[in-house]
Amino acid sequence: METLIHFYSPIKMAHILLVVITFLLFNIRFCQRLLWPQRSLNRFLRIAPHINDTFLLLTGVILAWIGYDIPFVNAPWLGVKLILLVGYIVLGVFTIKMQPRTLPNTVSYGLAMLCFFGMIWLVMIRPPLWQ
Repeated sequence: METLIHFYSPIKMAHILLVVITFLLFNIRFCQRLLWPQRSLNRFLRIAPHINDTFLLLTGVILAWIGYDIPFVNAPWLGVKLILLVGYIVLGVFTIKMQPRTLPNTVSYGLAMLCFFGMIWLVMIRPPLWQ
């Protein structure tokens, strides 16, 4: 385990890069659906987010494992982040699948972004919840 600590920084940088890519891909998909609702998403925009998110989840699990962070136990912020992640995924699916240019679509997009930035805030602040 001590040898893995040397990989923490590169894995963390990769994780941050994957977060940025996730944000960009989601917003590109949303904007394409908003601007050209009749056009279907191209193959890259249908497949790339799933590949990126798989690596994002993998790097997140590795970072938690290296840091001995156990959600809701010694890292309650991580447990809340996982709840927000599920919310972001569900709302993101609704946003992309819903009829564009409607109020429910806009609301689900806004809530998905709120979950996304909530996760970023939790990671940056790591508030001592429930202590």
